[in-house]
Amino acid sequence: MTQLLKAAWREDDGVLSFEWVLLVTLLTIGIVSGLAAARDAIIDELSDVAEAAISIDQSYSLDAFVLMGGNFTITVFGSDFTDDTAADLAAFEDCDRTSTPLGQGPEIDMN
Repeated sequence: MTQLLKAAWREDDGVLSFEWVLLVTLLTIGIVSGLAAARDAIIDELSDVAEAAISIDQSYSLDAFVLMGGNFTITVFGSDFTDDTAADLAAFEDCDRTSTPLGQGPEIDMN
């Protein structure tokens, strides 16, 4: 019986397999969590870019002016354009990952 326990104690077959399984498992968990963090960061940055693009104000205004020469007069009428930024921003939906998912808010006591 003592010989059997000594042989089992000295047994090292499969040690490298266990180490490889442990290493691959840790690497997989690290890669998956890293990709999830990168995905969230990319979505947040693209959301910021979309919000900035919507916020570009394209309003302009040109005043009228009259150019008078010796025997001529040129009149240029004014022009203006107003961009409705508030309506554009109201239509924008931020993909915020810190908000509470639908249906998973705090519990409401109905009593």
